Amino acid sequence: MKAKMLILFLGCLLFAACEKGYMEEDAPTQTPEPRGNVTLRVTTLDILPFGNVPLTKASQDIGYLCSRLSFVVFSGDEKVKSINQKEGDEGFGTVSMNIAEGNYTLVVIAHSCSGNATVSSPSKITFPNNVVSDTFYYCGELAVSNGSQTNDLALTRAVAMFRLKTNDAIPSNIDNMKFYYTGGSSTFDATTGYGCVNSRQTVNIAVTDGMRGQPGTFEVYTFPHEETGTLKMTVTAEDAQKNSIQEREFTNVPIQRNYITQMSGDFFNNSANNGQAFALTADGDWGGENNLSY
Repeated sequence: MKAKMLILFLGCLLFAACEKGYMEEDAPTQTPEPRGNVTLRVTTLDILPFGNVPLTKASQDIGYLCSRLSFVVFSGDEKVKSINQKEGDEGFGTVSMNIAEGNYTLVVIAHSCSGNATVSSPSKITFPNNVVSDTFYYCGELAVSNGSQTNDLALTRAVAMFRLKTNDAIPSNIDNMKFYYTGGSSTFDATTGYGCVNSRQTVNIAVTDGMRGQPGTFEVYTFPHEETGTLKMTVTAEDAQKNSIQEREFTNVPIQRNYITQMSGDFFNNSANNGQAFALTADGDWGGENNLSY
């Protein structure tokens, strides 16, 4: 009997350990508290300026660029509050919560991934399937005093974008565009504003009937490790059976936080010119754009 009880006990411990790992990713978060003493309100998404070039949209409404929000409050290493929102929720962009008087660290993450961000700590934030979308963040001190208060928050873009534009038409047998790249990060450190792991990122973008027979545009994202960096990017055009139909490799691709690096050329034409020409242009929504041809 003692042996059976020991086996049962060890089995429960093993189940609990596995369950804890699962719950870290998918645990239900606390619900907003309508009469909380602290109200957090995302007012703008601040976009970094590009030199002295004036931008037509220096900030955007939260629902314009992101579909998910995470508000997480830490006291030291302890997570005190965690509330997730998705587009369509009542009051998207504003939460109310009860927090005891004191000093805390507040992290807010806005993105458009398939599920909620996992904010393990202010310095370790991951996303479902390690796929990065356009992402904005806030990380700062939250001082809670006696009485109610409202904090207006401006979020800053955290990612760099790689955009591929094919000047030639997408063939009828292409079902998927696979982007495999290194040099960036899929894990984010909100205390520094940069990526914090050396990631091997893979993003698959389905090609629909409406996309075939005409030039295509594809966009993927990463968290740079510092303000500027480079990617090694391999782009593969695949058929329905995942066979490679065409593949191109781009090395030393420059990236910068809040910048778009755009590669354009004849992707599917085997005789395409592989020479590169570099130019900078202003972009209305992002800080700037690096245009490269291939």
